[in-house]
Amino acid sequence: MAVNNENMSAPIHEWLRKNVTGGRDVPDDYPLIETGLLTSLQVLELVLFLENRFGVSIDDEEVSEEHFWSIRAIAELVAGKTA
Repeated sequence: MAVNNENMSAPIHEWLRKNVTGGRDVPDDYPLIETGLLTSLQVLELVLFLENRFGVSIDDEEVSEEHFWSIRAIAELVAGKTA
């Protein structure tokens, strides 16, 4: 099965609910870092989750507000690595 934004956003939503939001869901375009929802430590934990869950390697340069702006941006980053 090809990995795309749609089938990878669900695990990201689940991770955020479990580890960040206390069960609350956030929209795909919600600004995660700008609003302070994600801390720098949580971004690193999310990177580890993404690497393990999707079998990708995320470079240090890619760990940026641009790539972790929203669930949609994260899904696009990972989808680009699995294509």
